[in-house]
Amino acid sequence: MNAERDVIIIGAGFCGITVAASLKKFGIDNFAVIEKGETVTSIWKNAYERLVTQNPYFTLPFFEGKKKYSTFKTKDEMVEYVTEYASYFQVYSHIRFGEEVQGITKVHSQNQTGERWQIQTTKDILQCKILVICTGLTNEPVIPHFLGQENFSGKIIHSSAYKNGIPYQNQNILVIGSGNSAAEIALDLYEHNATDVHMLIRGKRWVFPLYPRLRSLQYWLWQSRAYLKRLFARSTTDSKIEAMEKAIDFSPEELQADIEETDRFIQRFALDLSAYSIYPESRGAIDLEINQGRVAWVDRGTVKQIKKGNIKVIFSSIQQLTKTGVIFANGESYDYDAIILGTGFRPGINKILRQPELYLNMSDRLLPKTDGKCQSVVDPTLYFVGFEKIVGRSATYGYYGWCTGKKIAFQLLERRFSLRREFNVSI
Repeated sequence: MNAERDVIIIGAGFCGITVAASLKKFGIDNFAVIEKGETVTSIWKNAYERLVTQNPYFTLPFFEGKKKYSTFKTKDEMVEYVTEYASYFQVYSHIRFGEEVQGITKVHSQNQTGERWQIQTTKDILQCKILVICTGLTNEPVIPHFLGQENFSGKIIHSSAYKNGIPYQNQNILVIGSGNSAAEIALDLYEHNATDVHMLIRGKRWVFPLYPRLRSLQYWLWQSRAYLKRLFARSTTDSKIEAMEKAIDFSPEELQADIEETDRFIQRFALDLSAYSIYPESRGAIDLEINQGRVAWVDRGTVKQIKKGNIKVIFSSIQQLTKTGVIFANGESYDYDAIILGTGFRPGINKILRQPELYLNMSDRLLPKTDGKCQSVVDPTLYFVGFEKIVGRSATYGYYGWCTGKKIAFQLLERRFSLRREFNVSI
């Protein structure tokens, strides 16, 4: 077992790296970041090749990047940018790559000064005073099982394992799902000359054209940027941190009002695809994204190919798989060489936390119980960053990460001061 850390951060994505940068900036150096992948933002590194961010303004606090990145960063640019960020704030050496967390428990420390978090990884057993979980909402693929699946002779993979359409040339492919990944993979398969591409859409879904929706989002971003510009009027670091803290300090009522206002505005841009068996949901797109994790489909060309008949939509469900294909509940059946599951992700925190029912909302997607600003309401030494409900989540990852790092640094410094005063010793 290695020496105890002040802080352990699980996950080297946007949030984990920002928390680490903030800790470093506020004088905390005894911390480690555990990352199961071989790079920062490994979920981007391992994603399908054509993936790009939908947020044209994505940056992390106090660093724009040395090079000129695309307006919409590609997956490789995203990894490069976050790597630059980690190096700039000198946290890269704190990251333990290729190490996966297997279990987390609270234990009594050997020196009898209180309880500690114990983290069992694939390589070590670590302990820390404060634990920060930054594994994200898309940490664990959702992989359904279908009747007769063991008889299917083709290939079944989740979208997280898909790279490009080259291996599927001249094949018949079924893509299950109607989110952004499913839509982009279906388009990618068509563009790589798959013989037939079908999309199985099992429920309703909001669909927006990319550029009109971006214009609407840009309107809201412009309003937000104008507001933040006023908050950032002074150029000091303290004033910027104060502005970030204000930006993430809102009540549930204010969040709901923001959701409703944004939904009213963007719904005018939604596409009518009822002729293709794609129907809008009864609740607003932003409401569904924040409260159910169902992100609207922002089209990058798939709809055009659906309208042309190059991608076929099947609005049904799977009754069973056969040796050569699928029988659908609507009576249709087709042969397929492969099935790609665009069935989404879940946080998966429950798999590593002992007593997950204590720390997580079992009735709300197993999301953590927090104060709305990342700190657990169950244990003040536990933080979850990247799980809060907010409009424009990706634009605020850095805010939550930086403000959490600051809060933890002050928490540690206050604890050291209290121990010095109580025991009259140097800690």
